[in-house]
Amino acid sequence: MTTQSITEQPSENIGLAIVDDHELLAQALGLAFSREGITPNIIAPSTEEHILESLTEQRPAIVLLDLMLGPIGSSLPLIEPILGLGAAVLIMTGEQDPIFWAECFEAGAADVLSKSIAFEDLIDRVTAIAAGNFSNAIQKRSELLALLREHRRAQTVRLEAFERLTNRESEVLGLLIEGHSPEVISNETFVAVATVRSHIRSILTKLGVNSQLAAVAKANSAGWNNPNIGLEDQIKAP
Repeated sequence: MTTQSITEQPSENIGLAIVDDHELLAQALGLAFSREGITPNIIAPSTEEHILESLTEQRPAIVLLDLMLGPIGSSLPLIEPILGLGAAVLIMTGEQDPIFWAECFEAGAADVLSKSIAFEDLIDRVTAIAAGNFSNAIQKRSELLALLREHRRAQTVRLEAFERLTNRESEVLGLLIEGHSPEVISNETFVAVATVRSHIRSILTKLGVNSQLAAVAKANSAGWNNPNIGLEDQIKAP
């Protein structure tokens, strides 16, 4: 059997769809599945709309979905609408961070598989899901979702001090992270340097640090992102 394209294969024969921006990998998987008597439909992703239109037309029972789809980015937003089409989603990824895997399960993936998985094991997972057997993923899903909850709890604790910053203090901290000095912030935004330094003192107090460098290091370590970009935009404007 050979891998057939979207337009060539009638929808009633489709049980598996492969969505992957790596064409050679997708074709190799398609050929390997075909040799096992499973003829997949390969979708080369261009846009999210194209993927969903193709899957809506073909109605596969299982979608083998790459986590990262090139220019499209993460495929996580696609999981829910694919589930809405009645398909089970198996995520394949080269990403090893368990938090990313947990987010896939949270979004509704039936299983998450490494791209390094042996093809025999991949066949077993696909056929098990096709038979409605999700037992292989139950424990992994439970453990990863527990890890995700703990990760988010720890992240909330790390960011707690930053929540106490005012909007202007957040803007100033964001500019410090970008490497701007108090004098540059003052000159470019027409705010007195004494006022800028007052904001910086307040930032240091609220973050419990003793220097601008320490404040920047704490923000980077906590994964804090500046939620207010007004002052930064003013500085960068021509």
